[in-house]
Amino acid sequence: MYYLIPSARTNPQLYVVNLFINFFAPPLILATLISQRLTVHYVSWIYHVIIYTFATPLYWTMKVQYDYFMAKREARRLGVELVPEVKGKWPGNLDVLFEAAEARKTSYSISDISYLFERMGDKIDTINLRVLWQDQIITRDHMVMKQMLTTGFEGFTRAGSVPARLRAGSVPARLRLYDLFGDGIFNVDGAEWKAHRALTRPFFARERVTDHEHFEKYSNKVIDILRKRAEDNESIDLQDLFGRFTLDAAGEFLFGVSDFDTLDAPLPRPGQAILGPKGSSVPEAQQNAYTDFVNAFEWFQVAITPRASRGVLWPLWEWSKSVAEEPNGVITAWVRPLIERALEAKKAQEKTAGDREEKIRTDEGSLLEHIAESTEDVKLVRDELVNILLASRDTTAGLLGFLFYLLALDPVRLEKLRAEILAEVPSGSPSYDDIRRLKYLRACLNETLRIFPPVPYNNRFTMSPSLLHTAETNPDGSKKVLYVPHTHTPVRYAPILMQTRKDLWGDDAMEFRPERWLEKESLADITADPFKFLPFNAGPRICLGQNFAYNEASYLTVRILQSFGSFELRQQEDAPKGCLPPPEWQRASDKRQGVEKIWPATAMTIYSRGGIWIKMKMTPPS
Repeated sequence: MYYLIPSARTNPQLYVVNLFINFFAPPLILATLISQRLTVHYVSWIYHVIIYTFATPLYWTMKVQYDYFMAKREARRLGVELVPEVKGKWPGNLDVLFEAAEARKTSYSISDISYLFERMGDKIDTINLRVLWQDQIITRDHMVMKQMLTTGFEGFTRAGSVPARLRAGSVPARLRLYDLFGDGIFNVDGAEWKAHRALTRPFFARERVTDHEHFEKYSNKVIDILRKRAEDNESIDLQDLFGRFTLDAAGEFLFGVSDFDTLDAPLPRPGQAILGPKGSSVPEAQQNAYTDFVNAFEWFQVAITPRASRGVLWPLWEWSKSVAEEPNGVITAWVRPLIERALEAKKAQEKTAGDREEKIRTDEGSLLEHIAESTEDVKLVRDELVNILLASRDTTAGLLGFLFYLLALDPVRLEKLRAEILAEVPSGSPSYDDIRRLKYLRACLNETLRIFPPVPYNNRFTMSPSLLHTAETNPDGSKKVLYVPHTHTPVRYAPILMQTRKDLWGDDAMEFRPERWLEKESLADITADPFKFLPFNAGPRICLGQNFAYNEASYLTVRILQSFGSFELRQQEDAPKGCLPPPEWQRASDKRQGVEKIWPATAMTIYSRGGIWIKMKMTPPS
């Protein structure tokens, strides 16, 4: 794609205009050449329209067929295959696009694409949608993921800073997330990404993630809230509660503020809660600055998620007004005081430069303070904060919520986990060494991450024509290699599909069975093939906060199970209307949705629609 409008790289509307120019200009040239070759005495505008009308499909048919012929010839020369294509009924596989959009209305997380693998057959784990004759690769193959994330890392990009010569995918890939992530760590590549990572890495060192003082402070608030609900014999939305806990903890750990106080704000109550963008929310009359921020933050994620499935034309759906405009304003207004406070503190310390340098050198202070040291660009600081907020709040809150949901469905394993905790840490604050000894707790967390990975799917883009090395086997016993002929082809990889494959995890892959992480044989299989478990990515872009997430989730789980030993799922009785699983899920007896009592969905991260409503009872240690 050629950028005839330079600003089309950063403006969605101009990008679409540029896209249409690229689409219609070549046939116009062809029509002009045809007109010049034909002998016609009287040339009217109708004649030119007719010629152009025929030239457009002629040109693009010839181009698509030529590109496909060349790709197939190159694959044959290399001794490999093209990625298997999904065969739709309509030209350009438009019916596949519409089917996926329809399936998304009642889909289980990303089951709107999982059914495509079923259509292709059990033995195919990498497919090409070929929507509008453009390669769009989806994989559930852990060896392809290994290549993209580690062994072939340099050959793939997240579509951040890319050369102008690359294909059309680079611009919408960056633009569709730019409203939320901006120039933060999740939306940049190359030197920019390395600089962001170097800046944030020190804040996830062991000395910091094992400092439990701030965990204990907010855990006590959680316990008090749960105790009060237990006394009132009421359920509570744990997804909302854990979101508040992780946000308050992140505020102190990463941003140096202890006055978020979201756990002190009104909480959703059964029978009164309303359906929020991702979970539940308090009625409008009880909403405050925190609920405004959370609703905007979650609505932001929900609103921009469909952009990926709409492909390069997503700006057409937002031509007059971006869906991100209003929530972006709310988020920026909420974050700006944090930024201004940090910048003012920086100026106040200008006169005591020695003390300031010592503070930086010894890795004291918050992440926000260190970002403010490197730049005074308010937007850049805002972008980085929002990136870290998403990682520190939504992912860990999701892990905790789904863990307690699974335990509520399995009283036997709940009692087994509680027995381990009470044997090691019967009361009080667990230390880092205490948490390390809780093997069954770690197994429960891993099993939750396997079934409900925080980021169910992710994207990479090829930097050049690429060979994907799969785990699939050819008839001669060799491993199948797939050819991707074009630069900057989107490759979506789905840990949520890969981590529940029966050929990788056994016939019980859909079941919550933490014991698989402790049994000698199954643990040996996981150790020998670690890329079949990727809840935190892998390679150079592995999640810096994974140890923080494990530690935070472990700490709060210990503190809760020290006091509470009986959980009752109350989703059907207490959750807001419109968030129970669709009736057709019950027919999927061989899949997770066949047994699910909540509605897992995806908007950047995985969540339960309407929250996770559980009634707890205090149980003294036996």
